[in-house]
Amino acid sequence: MHTSNAVLMRFLPPAPARILHFTLSTDNLSAWLEAQGYQVSVARKFQEGESIQSPTHTRQGMDQIGWPAAEDAAKGFGAAILQGFSNRIHPLALFNQLDRLLPMDGVVVLDGEYPLAARMPHWLDHAVAIGARCGFDEQSPEPDEVLNADSGFVRVLRKSVVPRWQIRHVISDDFSNIATLFHEVFGHPLSRDLWVWKYGQGRGNAATAARNGVTIAHYGGMYRDILLCGTPEWAFQICDVMVQPEERGVMTRKGPFLLTAATSAEIYGPLGFGFPNARAMLVAEKMGLYAEVGQLVSVTWPSSAPGYRWRTRARALNAHNESDHAEVDALWVTMAQDLQQDVVGVRDWNYLEHRYVHHPHNHYELLMVTMRWSGEPLGLLVLRRVENACELLDVVAPLKNIPLLIDQARRVTGLWGLASLYCWITKNQAQRFIDCGGKEEAINISIPTSCWTDDPRAHLFKNRWWLMAGDTDFR
Repeated sequence: MHTSNAVLMRFLPPAPARILHFTLSTDNLSAWLEAQGYQVSVARKFQEGESIQSPTHTRQGMDQIGWPAAEDAAKGFGAAILQGFSNRIHPLALFNQLDRLLPMDGVVVLDGEYPLAARMPHWLDHAVAIGARCGFDEQSPEPDEVLNADSGFVRVLRKSVVPRWQIRHVISDDFSNIATLFHEVFGHPLSRDLWVWKYGQGRGNAATAARNGVTIAHYGGMYRDILLCGTPEWAFQICDVMVQPEERGVMTRKGPFLLTAATSAEIYGPLGFGFPNARAMLVAEKMGLYAEVGQLVSVTWPSSAPGYRWRTRARALNAHNESDHAEVDALWVTMAQDLQQDVVGVRDWNYLEHRYVHHPHNHYELLMVTMRWSGEPLGLLVLRRVENACELLDVVAPLKNIPLLIDQARRVTGLWGLASLYCWITKNQAQRFIDCGGKEEAINISIPTSCWTDDPRAHLFKNRWWLMAGDTDFR
């Protein structure tokens, strides 16, 4: 512990209260507590579970604490001591668990070492703020009562209120409530297949707010691997932002929208982006959640004659052919090199396969454009037929080849008997497409960056994104 046992006793309920002690070490605190007359249950592990944020080459994992057996937990605890608390522990899942285990006035002691490097330097303050939203107010000891303050910390919280809105980490059992809210807000159903496609197997996470057991707000996001000016990173791609129509008037700094959005930013930030309309963007800006770093525009072309092109050809990509996968990956490497001064979501085969080939509802055409005689790959087109038009959702190609790809996309549009081709692209990149004969139109979609955690890297996104319709979760 980073505080003396005497100071610790000042915050704990009197013996023989039951104490839950989570520790990854083998120190003698549990034995000392038992000697003072406390009943101690020790948890020494993390557990596999749905609150895990899976680690990747760019993303640190987060785990859920392993709690005592059900029959032991059912008796409840007067206090919980989390020794070795760190940014490895999912804070919202933690306080959701503690809310079930501790009675009113139950005490939580967070004790740990500051990590040498943290994605968010103020992660501990964020964790305490999340605790407060869950009804746990801080009761920390005085600074001179804390030992080794340069390397460690102690935060003490007490369960003191029942919040108006219960903020919860989403698990699979929540789907039916989320689907009901989705239908109320957007007017069409959300299938379980689409929900799993977005959030399943560690692809995303979400927070909800409930009142009287009814889910009234949801704020979700998918993890997106990106290149930030050539450096591998990840960002939280905001999606499925919903507030029950009857609750939308509570758009305050203590309302369900801000509570779920701020909690998500503090756990999954600091880098985020999304595709809000103008009204949603204005609300989030006023609350200090978002800052605009770009806009999407639409670029439109008429279809062209469907005849052969003597220089190039287009063929359907074979999703089961490893050589086609390798060609896509090689195209992505070149495209990434062209965008080293920009921000772009990774577009390798693994991403494209999940995004387009495995989409549970939409059908997309993946076409490889090559030189007609040599077969050299020039780029990949992702197309979808929408009424009397063809939507260009994505390209993976060296940027110099975009005119050749647009020419083939217009040809294929004509071959399909459709009147026009269009794409969405960030305004700062639109000129590349306008120069191919396209006409720009405004579509009222902003690109925000997350500014809630005040991370300086967020400003690197200003007018640097390469985003297309395929980067959204709804096209």
